[in-house]
Amino acid sequence: MVIGNSYSTLRDGPWTLWVCSEYWSGPLWDAVRERIAQQTAAKHPQTELLETGGAAQSFYLKTFYPSTTGGMLKDRFRLSKARRAQRVGVELAAAGFNVPLAIAAGERRTRRLLECAFLVTVPVAGVSLIQTLQQNLRRSKPTVSRADKWTGLEQLAREIRRFHDLGFVHGDLVATNVFIGPAEDRRWQFYFMDNDRTRRYPQSLPQSQWKRNLVQLNRMPLPGISLQDRMRFLRAYLDTELSSKQGAALARWLEEKTRQRRWECDRVMDESFRSLMRWKNSLDQEVKRA
Repeated sequence: MVIGNSYSTLRDGPWTLWVCSEYWSGPLWDAVRERIAQQTAAKHPQTELLETGGAAQSFYLKTFYPSTTGGMLKDRFRLSKARRAQRVGVELAAAGFNVPLAIAAGERRTRRLLECAFLVTVPVAGVSLIQTLQQNLRRSKPTVSRADKWTGLEQLAREIRRFHDLGFVHGDLVATNVFIGPAEDRRWQFYFMDNDRTRRYPQSLPQSQWKRNLVQLNRMPLPGISLQDRMRFLRAYLDTELSSKQGAALARWLEEKTRQRRWECDRVMDESFRSLMRWKNSLDQEVKRA
């Protein structure tokens, strides 16, 4: 559902709220305040399932606290992550992407200093990409054919390419932040989650931040996804063969950065990842055959 700019601005003491009146209510606001009062300020955002008494619908509450003094000072002159996530969610939905519906964002400030911010979203009808792969691509009894898997991967690649072509760059495009909903006409429905760090850059300005998303998406081993599957994904993203100069150069860069990122984050490379990262030899052989 796209609600555009139909948010109402409310004030309640130190809180400023931007809410969708279709969903927002006094009991929901009471539940949000009560949950925030029970929290301890943390460096990383906190996400919790929120259920109001007697309500038929559940919501997710994501709370943000300043992580550093420098960040707190910067927040005096910029929107909170919650407010930025709400705004970019509207832009993504208007562009035809599936995102969680943000029904409210709030900021608590004292003398313009941000103390706390929150975002309330409606749950999506889907599960993460990893869960989907685990459920449908089990080695013993896969429920999705190889052809359907390849079709789904190509659809995801083209959706991410369209995401980038429109100037969007996701803040953390790992497999757990891509949800898959019920298929329609054999087309997977992809949802981009956790958009508080998603940015939109002017399409007229050259930028390469989108490459970071490819590294993030390829960083972790995925159930049932082979090196061949990842190359098929990259071909669909590039809309060209990997043996082309552009494709081979990007894939080599992606292999190097992914390997580095994996090592930095985990300090260990398991066997499945070593198998996944045999990019260079495979690409060299493919270029020679071209």
